[in-house]
Amino acid sequence: MGLFYGYVVKISQNEKDQVQVLAYDQTWYLKKNKETYVFTGKRADQILLQIAEDFKLKTGSLVNTGYVIPSMIEDGQTLFDIVLKAIDYTLINTGKMFVLWDDFGKLTLTDVETAKLDLFVGDGSLATGFTYETDIDSDTFNKIKLVRDNKETGKRDAYIFQDSNNMNFWGILQNYETVDESMNEAQIKERGDQMLELYNRPKRSFSVNAIADLSVRAGRALFIGIGAVDVKSFFIVEEASHDLLKETMSLKLKVV
Repeated sequence: MGLFYGYVVKISQNEKDQVQVLAYDQTWYLKKNKETYVFTGKRADQILLQIAEDFKLKTGSLVNTGYVIPSMIEDGQTLFDIVLKAIDYTLINTGKMFVLWDDFGKLTLTDVETAKLDLFVGDGSLATGFTYETDIDSDTFNKIKLVRDNKETGKRDAYIFQDSNNMNFWGILQNYETVDESMNEAQIKERGDQMLELYNRPKRSFSVNAIADLSVRAGRALFIGIGAVDVKSFFIVEEASHDLLKETMSLKLKVV
């Protein structure tokens, strides 16, 4: 099985005839290109497939993400941001997390539950060092405000979902979003409750240095256990750097 399939985007050479080659997989094209799209009634996997076909990118396994997004209007955004927004909508509305990655030359969309490695990294197993962070500075909200345009009244209906206890501790951290006009009150309530459950907590992240294991790569999930910070749970690999000469790896992880 191949480890990496990429495209050379930069070559440099110095006076010692040392050559450095920079190559990216297909996700580079998603970040490099911008476009305007209007989607109606499509799932995140269908949105990714349409973008891939439009820009002649190769796809592999694209799991059915289940949730049909009522509408998405993206004006001059990067292809990567468009796909990630669709994945975020799916997470907010279903609680299911999906990861986008390039599997040896094929864009792949995977359910996190099926991306878990049978591997333990932590105390007494592979880990050689770590940095642990918990914060409320990024993507943490204890108040969700959803608004919907009301054509009958000519005004906007507002719906508030909040955790008063955490607001007393942290102050008000409000997220604001305009929802589709076609959503009814039950759907808005479900969305607000799910967003509050998802965002109303500190974010935890890890940077871990470890002995290399080439099965570990961005988009996979693995179990981290480090007693010093009382952590025993699965984390998604956001970034993975492997040093093949030193046989080490550096991982940036995000809690599942």
